[in-house]
Amino acid sequence: MNQNSKQQKNTEKSTARQYVESFFVALIIALVIRAIIIYPFRIPTGSMEDTLLVGDFLLANKFVYGLRSPDWIGIPYTKLGFEIPFFRTPGFRDPKQGDVVIFKYPRDPKLNYIKRCIAVSGDTVKIVRKKVYVNGRLFPDPPHAKYIGAMYPESYQEFSIFPPGAGNRDNYGPVRVPAPGDVYVFSDSNKNVWYQRFQLIIYEGHKITLSYHGQTTELTISNQDRWQRAIRTYPVSSFAIDETPLDKCRYTVKNVHYFMMGDNRDNSLDSRYWGFLPERYVVGEGLIIYFSWNSELPFYQLTRKLRITRILNLIH
Repeated sequence: MNQNSKQQKNTEKSTARQYVESFFVALIIALVIRAIIIYPFRIPTGSMEDTLLVGDFLLANKFVYGLRSPDWIGIPYTKLGFEIPFFRTPGFRDPKQGDVVIFKYPRDPKLNYIKRCIAVSGDTVKIVRKKVYVNGRLFPDPPHAKYIGAMYPESYQEFSIFPPGAGNRDNYGPVRVPAPGDVYVFSDSNKNVWYQRFQLIIYEGHKITLSYHGQTTELTISNQDRWQRAIRTYPVSSFAIDETPLDKCRYTVKNVHYFMMGDNRDNSLDSRYWGFLPERYVVGEGLIIYFSWNSELPFYQLTRKLRITRILNLIH
């Protein structure tokens, strides 16, 4: 092989190596941006219609509320993995009333949800004939909010409402959002508030157990449908938080909490049904729609299927 051929071959290797190195550098930068600043999210349901539509692809700003380290390591797009401790850096600000927030669903943190923040810790939420009031003041409907269902009567108690007895989706509360520093004590005389307190305590990462007749059962989100009967049946001395008997507990709320609702008010699984969102599950603020695709239309209707007018719309 002559000298020119060797030089050409070395040049080709050098060029190929540069391309490979450039690719991996770009990939690392993209992963760092995704982990630290921008989070991509696809709208899977109609709970935020017509602000956000099924098939909207959006970017969320993770930086504004503070960076949250991963709390799970495993195989992507599977449930094979394990939880790890996490931390959050200080952000520019906390979620506020009116923000569109992406968060981990408290009843299954492997799922991400997106809703609008209606109220924060210390606020009181009340809904009267579909109108939302926060601390006695009307919370204006977002510009693209909608109602698709008939009005529930004020006397109707919806079975799945949170907390139990709070009414229904259209006539709700008043319910106060828990705040850091709130202190909970438990007795046989205040069992009516145990359910919501137990859920908050579990959301904040603690363990609640029930011991009776020599058997111990952990109260978890997966067996939540049995809590009410257990609360009615067993005395306060049968329960414990992190192995401390319940009647000797003074539990202090740690997290800021938020009350979240979908803009499609009659078709949204939100805080009216699963409770308050702890700050520890907040991921980021909805920022911009970068793509929008109507999957229900056939491909030959491409001009309608691709929702061009929604692309690059800011989320508000």
